Parts: sequence; structure tokens; C-alpha cells
Amino acid sequence: MFSLRLLTLADATQLADYHQRNAEFHRPWSPLMPPDYATPAFQEQRLRNYFRRHNWGEQYRFGIFTEAVLDQASVQLIGTITLAAVEREFFQNGRLGYSIDQQYQNRGVITANLQKVIHFSFVEQGLHRLEASIMPHNAASRRVLEKCGFEKIGYSPNYLQIQGVWRDHELYMRLAEE
Repeated sequence: MFSLRLLTLADATQLADYHQRNAEFHRPWSPLMPPDYATPAFQEQRLRNYFRRHNWGEQYRFGIFTEAVLDQASVQLIGTITLAAVEREFFQNGRLGYSIDQQYQNRGVITANLQKVIHFSFVEQGLHRLEASIMPHNAASRRVLEKCGFEKIGYSPNYLQIQGVWRDHELYMRLAEE
């Protein structure tokens, strides 16, 4: 079993470890990161910056953790889901991003926990629309979005810079009513 919760400052070391373990696995889908990205100090500062956006209601960062079997020390961060770029007032929109530990891929972990974040977004935050973008060759991510009720709405050339190169992305969305 797995648990989903908002990240806290105490998770900086777990985040650093997660990024170290999965650096090569996540590389094809990630921007270029600074050399100290997978360090506790960098992740702690990144969390501090996140808390400002969280307090303004603009971003929510969740961690997916293994359940403790005997003690809390056995809990491990194995995935992240971010609800970012939340816009209120007339738009009520947010963008989703997610990643999973290589050891837990293709087990339905992201799909199940993304469903929880979708519920949080629509029911608890009152959002009307969620968006996600993926690179066209990311079949696993496409399956996750489709299982979670997202539909492809477009294609954006040179959308995000991944590993120093501007990459095309497919755009997906889901409305609260669906």
C-alpha cells in the first residue's frame, strides 16, 4: 500500500534521495537540473520556495510514500504529483505533473494517486479544469492520463525545454464535470 500527502520541509532528504535514485530514469522527461539538484540542501530550498506558492493557493506538491511496515524509518518516497499554476477567479484551472520511482512503474501507483489529486483539485479546491502535457513518445504517461479521464486537446511544438532542447508536447485536459 501507498499513502499520498502534501510534502513538508522534513521531506527534503527523501526528495534528494528520490531524485538521486531516479536521475537516469527521469532524464528523458526532465529539464536540465543544476549539479546540486539531488541534495537535501537544494530540495529544502526548493520546498521553502514551494511553500510560498502553496500559501497563496497556487501550487500543491504531493509525495507518494510506501506504508510503514514496522517503523517510520521504513517509509520511502516513491513518487511525486504536483498541481501547479493554479489560477483562480474566472479560470479555476491548474496544471498537473507527476513522476514515479523506476521500481514502481507500471503498477498503477501514479494512476491511483493522480485520481486522489484530481478529487482534491475539483472537490476541495473547486477547480473547473486540469491540464497536463506530455511528450508524444511517452506512452506510459499517456496511458495514465487516459485512465484518469483526460482527453487530448492539442499539440504544441517546442513547448518545454527538456535536457536543453525544446520539445513538442501533446496537451491534455479534464473538466470537473467529466
